[in-house]
Amino acid sequence: MKEYYIYGLTDCGDHRPVNEDGILIDHEVLNSGSYGAVVRTPFITAVCDGVGGENAGEIASDQALRQLSLLHYTSQMDIDREIGIMHNKIKQRGIRLKTAVNMQTTLCALFTDEQGVSTCVNIGDSRMYRYTDGEIRQISTDQSLAQFLYDDGAIDGFDELTPQMRATITSSLGSVYKAPKAQYVPLVTKIGENNSFDVILICSDGISDYVSIDELQIILSMNTLFDDKLHMILRLAEKNGSTDNMSVIGVISEAQISEHDKAIARRHEREKELARIMHDARKRKNADLEEISNNDIERLRKMFSGGVE
Repeated sequence: MKEYYIYGLTDCGDHRPVNEDGILIDHEVLNSGSYGAVVRTPFITAVCDGVGGENAGEIASDQALRQLSLLHYTSQMDIDREIGIMHNKIKQRGIRLKTAVNMQTTLCALFTDEQGVSTCVNIGDSRMYRYTDGEIRQISTDQSLAQFLYDDGAIDGFDELTPQMRATITSSLGSVYKAPKAQYVPLVTKIGENNSFDVILICSDGISDYVSIDELQIILSMNTLFDDKLHMILRLAEKNGSTDNMSVIGVISEAQISEHDKAIARRHEREKELARIMHDARKRKNADLEEISNNDIERLRKMFSGGVE
């Protein structure tokens, strides 16, 4: 059973009132901030981006990720069936809520099974890249009007379209008009299999529209901490004028990350455990810190002894 390190961050940015993006790491859904974890196969990690111009995109992306977080993926799972269930639940919720009619979201996810075999699953225009042997390439294909017209030969470049036309997607989760048609791209080799620096990058269009593939390659090639590289990508998107929400996830073989990155992952795990204990305490009648069990207190003492790394 192989281990991987996954780190991600999501940010509302300065131009949108809410963050319609969300990320999934180790069954944890984040709508703000960052998170890192060392995970074992099998696992799912994903970015969702609520569709701009539609109602309640933040609800659609959050619901999609929370449904994904409940899945325990194996090679036997019918992913298409699970996506159909997700789509219908989001659509039905949108129909029931007047303020959420036709809420939609993109989905770009990495499904890695118990053998370490990975598949890119894409709906919409969030993106997945793979960086290996010093080169980066896009794995997913945008399901967008711009990509359709380009592939059809109707345009020579995306700059010929208005920003609204470039942002129009042709497939999404939750649409009341048509079901999504997911794109499946199996990874030819397992992540880190050849002992090269091998990274999977997943991001929303708030990143990919403002950071070029060459800029991504330069940042990933830098001799610095893995987490810092992802923060640099987000900051570059801001510097390049991103007016959208921004999310990025990086996946790498556990053997290739630094001790510093591992320490951050352990800190996140402790924080997650503390949050779970406090949540359980609040669920008890009149709960407060004194009502936490002796076992929980002892576990907390051990977790945090010696200070935070």
